[in-house]
Amino acid sequence: MSLAVVERLIDAARGLTRALDLHDVAAIEAATADFRDATAAVQATGGWRETPELKARIAEAMAEADAARLRSAYYGDATRRRLEGLAALGANIPAPIAYGRRKA
Repeated sequence: MSLAVVERLIDAARGLTRALDLHDVAAIEAATADFRDATAAVQATGGWRETPELKARIAEAMAEADAARLRSAYYGDATRRRLEGLAALGANIPAPIAYGRRKA
């Protein structure tokens, strides 16, 4: 595995983190696609235990990916709490109904 593939993964993870922080849906979708492609490239290459430097860069890539994962979980939870609050204010119905489909 080359360092270039790992560097691409690190850059993609950082880009995803930036997009999540911007709250820009189009940027998040583009960054997610880039991260998916970078992850696929790493998986296709294999052999990441070749050198200590490569191991260190993989560890950094994993930390960057974890940062994006944590942001996704945080922002998802914050959105859920907002929707529950809006559902509670708007009508006297349980918040989970706000997620369901309306019956015709």
